[in-house]
Amino acid sequence: MLKASALTLGAAAMGIQTADAAAAAKVKEGEISVKRYTNEFFYDKDGKFLVERARQAFYEMFEAYHYPLNDFIEKNIWFVDFGLGDFANVGMGGIFFINRRDYRYFSHDIYLLPGQMIPEHRHLPTEEAPAKMESWHVRYGTVYNWSEGEETVPAISTPPASQKDTIVCKQCELLVPGDIRHLGNLEKWHFLQAGPNGTIVTESATYHDGAGLRFSNPKAQL
Repeated sequence: MLKASALTLGAAAMGIQTADAAAAAKVKEGEISVKRYTNEFFYDKDGKFLVERARQAFYEMFEAYHYPLNDFIEKNIWFVDFGLGDFANVGMGGIFFINRRDYRYFSHDIYLLPGQMIPEHRHLPTEEAPAKMESWHVRYGTVYNWSEGEETVPAISTPPASQKDTIVCKQCELLVPGDIRHLGNLEKWHFLQAGPNGTIVTESATYHDGAGLRFSNPKAQL
């Protein structure tokens, strides 16, 4: 990691753009555009979620941002619509790199398509682990970080219509590549919502025990 950073800095000093630097420059200039699909693309006529269509949309975003794929990601990446039937607006892709119960640490990349949000949720303590604490590092694109707290006025983003009636969070902050934020308090309601060209966020956290995951929308499920 240090070596890559040194190479990037050295290249920048010489006026040479690496792939990451070039991608970042394009984002800054507004040249990257990630296609936003409607729900008709992600579901068949019977309402079945088409996982390979989700993969296609995310891989298009990865290509736009020069996000590096490898065998581990290819084999372990997952996509979920949380049973809500609204993947164009509510859902996610992701990859768990590490989730160690014995040492209680976790590493995860979160993938969100343009405008897509993770259903609002929180993490409770379980018999196996304390409540999860997490931090987010924005790598590509932009993302709105929603949390409990004083309402952001004027609003800088609007949650999807399908989720408005169940959302608790009122506080919202726009994050850009390089920004790092932390969950304010254990067991706090929160969610991320991608900007207009999607986002890739690296999450570092304590051990994730799925038994402690709770959604504010009673219809949401894994």
